[in-house]
Amino acid sequence: MNKFIDDLIHLKVYLVGRCTKCNHYNESMVHDYGRLTHLQLEDEMDRTNHSIRPISCNKCGTEYKPQQFLYRDVVRNSEVAKVNIDYSNIIDAEKSAAMQEGHDDRFKIYQSREQEFWAAYTEYALENWKSAVGELMRQEIEVGFSALGKKTTFKSDLHARREALQKIDASDRRSFWIAANQEFIVGELLDLGVLGWVPIEFAKRYGAARTRFGIMYFPVAEALEDLRTKYIGLLFKRERGDNAFLLRRIGQLTDAAQKQTMQLNKLLRQADEQKHTIAGLQDKLGVANAKLEQEASHQPITERSKDDIRRIRELKSFIGELIAEIRHLRPEEADEVPETPELVEANAELPEISESDVSVLTGKTVAIIGGHRNRKGSGGYPCDIIAHDGRKHAPDFYSTLQRADVIVVLTRFISHASMWEAKAFAAQNDKPIWFIQEINIGSILNIVAQEGR
Repeated sequence: MNKFIDDLIHLKVYLVGRCTKCNHYNESMVHDYGRLTHLQLEDEMDRTNHSIRPISCNKCGTEYKPQQFLYRDVVRNSEVAKVNIDYSNIIDAEKSAAMQEGHDDRFKIYQSREQEFWAAYTEYALENWKSAVGELMRQEIEVGFSALGKKTTFKSDLHARREALQKIDASDRRSFWIAANQEFIVGELLDLGVLGWVPIEFAKRYGAARTRFGIMYFPVAEALEDLRTKYIGLLFKRERGDNAFLLRRIGQLTDAAQKQTMQLNKLLRQADEQKHTIAGLQDKLGVANAKLEQEASHQPITERSKDDIRRIRELKSFIGELIAEIRHLRPEEADEVPETPELVEANAELPEISESDVSVLTGKTVAIIGGHRNRKGSGGYPCDIIAHDGRKHAPDFYSTLQRADVIVVLTRFISHASMWEAKAFAAQNDKPIWFIQEINIGSILNIVAQEGR
């Protein structure tokens, strides 16, 4: 392979992670940069954001949240990097747009405050000249000498630093420092931008002191200041000096935030696992209900056999255990459902109630789950009507089900969790249940009466 090909890199980006249901490892490609030089790739990566979307498991088909971004070089068939996805830092679209805008404007922002920054940076170096030069690398010192028109031949970093301390006059130090730091300030901090900074790696390569100064004072957009603060916390964990206590405290808070981030990501994964468990239990509950309804539909002329009674009792017990397990695993927050409607009372403009049709409901209590009533009284119905919105499984929800002789579920206005609760309650207590889309009470009663005969 010639040098031109060697200089190319073909980077593909994948969302990766193990399935929360079957633990199978999956990869899903989200971007292909194509074959580019390293400089071209840097420019493309600077303009590209990768969206986070659920992965579909190749083994069981379950969708779940990915754990990492994987960057793979196709030319060399090697993994370039794996980056953990921090769900605590996923921000809203407005803030994300502001951060990206600040990142895109970094050259303009730097240019507007360039002289101010370099004045402060060189002042810092002049006040701490020996230690500042002590962090420079041989290549940087060579650039500084060259800017002053001086020829150099250095054997090592140590040799270069010693020569700089001895041969750079006080009047030339400012120019020397600016030239020597172009790679760090312009080539790293400016070209990468805050979104691409790697403070710990900078400190290893360029030295802790000037990395701290650069991270703290480099001109950045206001929308990126929170990210700068995070970097500062990483760099000042072991700081000593006048501001040691404050800076160490920032570092401690950063550590605490990182631990909370890890815990949040763990809880999010556990929540996904519980959703799959609940879905499985609800499927089993549906099968159990179907079997129970099949047993009940036989309607024996005489008393049920002992075997039928035993099977029904076992199915009800199984349903009870499934309900208890689902309640234990289900998150406390209610499902998002549309606002519950006000039930429409029967009147001359709406479907009439036929007394002959609904006579089978006389004296009974019909509970409608998924709506509410503002009107009090019987309303001229042959039965008592009680209603509950079904949003929360509070005591009054179960009280409504308990009082009912007939249960009606409005399927358009109730969560899956509430629907299963009502269905399971009806199965356990031998109460008829109907699933209806109407919100007119007269229509509801006509449907129940007609289909229940």
